Amino acid sequence: MRIPSFRNINVQLGLLLLLCVGLFHVSTTLILLLTEPRPGDPRDEGAAIVVAAVTALDAASPTERPAITVALNASLPRFHVSLSTPDGPAATGARPVYFHSRLPAGVELGVVHDEEGERLMGSLHDGERIMLTAVAARPGLHKFALVTMGFVAVSLFVFSLWAALSLTRPLTDFANAAETFSLDKEPAQLPETGPEEVRKATRAFNRMRNRISQMAAQRTRMLAAVSHDLRTPITRMRLRAEHIENGDTKTKLLRDLDQMEAMVSGCLDYLRGGSRQETVLFDLATLLQAVVDQFTDLGADARYDGVDHTNVMGNPDDFERAFSNLLDNAVKYASSPEIKLFEKDGWTVVEVVDKGSGIPAEKREAMLEPFERGGVNASSHAREGFGLGLAITRAIVESHGGRLELDERAGGGLVARVFLPTVELETKRNDSSKLTP
Repeated sequence: MRIPSFRNINVQLGLLLLLCVGLFHVSTTLILLLTEPRPGDPRDEGAAIVVAAVTALDAASPTERPAITVALNASLPRFHVSLSTPDGPAATGARPVYFHSRLPAGVELGVVHDEEGERLMGSLHDGERIMLTAVAARPGLHKFALVTMGFVAVSLFVFSLWAALSLTRPLTDFANAAETFSLDKEPAQLPETGPEEVRKATRAFNRMRNRISQMAAQRTRMLAAVSHDLRTPITRMRLRAEHIENGDTKTKLLRDLDQMEAMVSGCLDYLRGGSRQETVLFDLATLLQAVVDQFTDLGADARYDGVDHTNVMGNPDDFERAFSNLLDNAVKYASSPEIKLFEKDGWTVVEVVDKGSGIPAEKREAMLEPFERGGVNASSHAREGFGLGLAITRAIVESHGGRLELDERAGGGLVARVFLPTVELETKRNDSSKLTP
């Protein structure tokens, strides 16, 4: 039979539960033993009441005792005092030590155990019998005991919570590493800590992440090499097409070559967009204004509306390509495009807004995938591209720690919203000093 390893998470959680239950049981037992008064102990509230009641009855005359008994029974609901004639049952039990020096002279009192429970029976100085029931009933827990037990319970809860978090922290780190895994940067090895099951999963995750990174890098290199090598025959075909005398055939062939070259360039841009290039601190507002100026020089009705300056960390060439793609889509498929720039909730937000037909909500996420183009209701320009513009933009934005969202514009149109991490002032200064030669 295999003995469970102490690294097993089930064994650790089971031992933790047993330890907490055992500690609470031992602590509660010790508290009860230390706070519960023993029979006859001066702290026993019941014993003090018995002495006071018996002393009052013994000091009273026989004619006053029945009235005093009624009054005691009414005011002391925990006790029942009864009197009997001198020939009634005598005290046969042991006399508690606490009563030895506190009862009046001639008064006898002892503890009797019978089928009715534990009672005190005895006689007064003149021989009249007295019996008190429920004297041995244990008093409720002292406030000190309750406070102490509450403190122990809270302490054990905090201890168990800390121990449970210590056991589950490796799982949390594992989940965070899986959630933040990206091919945009060199993956850091996840520490193999925690129970044996988590260690095995972490070890497998590290190997899987390394294999995925290597496969993605090989795929990118292969596709980039293929796309690059395709440019050579395209260039040769273009040179040969120039010697074709038939003008209509020449025009069609050159248009096909242009499309092939545009597709190759788009694939190369998409592959480069998912990989982080060298980043610097630059003014995003200036870059966006320059992108808008390029389109307005070509006759587009585009404008910039945003802050004058805001710095971000990234590759300016990548961001110029990304925002040019967004603005180019707005110019082709809509009208009156506008770029807005502002900061919100710790993010630098860029919005490319247009007044076109927009994209249905159920298709917006799909439009961010490679080779996805507008539907049948899109303009004639939709057939000119290859569905890589938005995919390239998202790859570039996500490689810089941001995200791209497509939303509906109030009044009709589309809003392409880009969120980029805001650079703190102190970070800006430090990065600027590093960039200064």
